[in-house]
Amino acid sequence: MIRHRANGTYRYVLVLGAKVNGVHPSRALRHRIEEAASYASRYPHVELIASGGQGPDEGMAEARVIARELIARGVAPERIHIEADSTSTYENFLFSRSVWKGQPGLTVVTNDFHVRRARLVGRLYFGLKTDALYAPTPAATRVKYVIRELFAYVKLGINYGRWKWRP
Repeated sequence: MIRHRANGTYRYVLVLGAKVNGVHPSRALRHRIEEAASYASRYPHVELIASGGQGPDEGMAEARVIARELIARGVAPERIHIEADSTSTYENFLFSRSVWKGQPGLTVVTNDFHVRRARLVGRLYFGLKTDALYAPTPAATRVKYVIRELFAYVKLGINYGRWKWRP
């Protein structure tokens, strides 16, 4: 697989949410946050969009946990936008659109197993060019996530006609 690694080209970085345990990031989410924080320190011109809602078993919205953890890692709060309503990859893009609207592309931060589909959502539904930060997937959860991802591709295909981006 060709990896389109981020290199500071795009102004906005979309950090996709993942499971929150109480008010603490899961290992998968922590890896995403660490990648985003490191990237933000290398490219001080980028702005980050923390994206992810709050599930019924989570004590805090994923986006708010992302923002809190980015700030704890030295990212200035004024560089962080919060989108705390999304419940899917498609909604991450849709509900964050008001921040990145008018940009030709953005950088996506997610775990390595999810990058390809996330970039596909950005291209197919929103007409975006994307590059990515590939956060590692914890070994203990890799099989679960890969199986889940296969089903997500099926859903993506089913919903394509309904969600298709229209300029």
